[in-house]
Amino acid sequence: MSTNWPHSARERTILIRITQIGLIGLAIFATSALPSAAKQKSLFDQAAQALTEQEPVSGAFAAGASYSACFVPGMDCEGLAVEEIGAARKTVLVQAYSFTSPAIAKALVEAAKRGVDVRVILDKSQRSEKYSGATFLRNAGIPTVIDDKPAIAHNKVMIIDNQVVITGSFNYTKSAQERNAENLLVLRGDLQLVQAYTENWRRRWAVSVPL
Repeated sequence: MSTNWPHSARERTILIRITQIGLIGLAIFATSALPSAAKQKSLFDQAAQALTEQEPVSGAFAAGASYSACFVPGMDCEGLAVEEIGAARKTVLVQAYSFTSPAIAKALVEAAKRGVDVRVILDKSQRSEKYSGATFLRNAGIPTVIDDKPAIAHNKVMIIDNQVVITGSFNYTKSAQERNAENLLVLRGDLQLVQAYTENWRRRWAVSVPL
């Protein structure tokens, strides 16, 4: 008897993933009597990764959503980020790879002082970075953690008031503004997009460690 299922790309992906998980489970069972704990752990890790993989988020932009696109050299992307932080009233959630911009660090501290809930996730390189803003933020009482699970935590993201997402190649550094070719994109008013970025931020926060 023929069947039309799976008939969509998403359903085919789910079926493939279920099959992969089943095969990994059989491999674990088949090797469970072997003495190699490392091999068994590797198989369990593969199964865990297959179970936790997420589908890409896609969709049309919400009605009324807007954006600002900034490019350096030639524009003040650092100033645009500071302006958006200055407008925050409730929350600023940050993911950063390198963080040496005094202007952005100061804007985050000022936001925290006026009652905004500011939280920051940084790459592990910021533990040893000589001019990192990480220590400055932590000393100002801003919760700051290190995402040390991946090889590089390379996100450059801010989520503001559950309304605004800032992303792009632009690191939060003086070099990004003064020396590099970068872009910074501010997306406003698309709640589905904000939710996707917020959920990813929360996943990374959950597996991060204190600075």
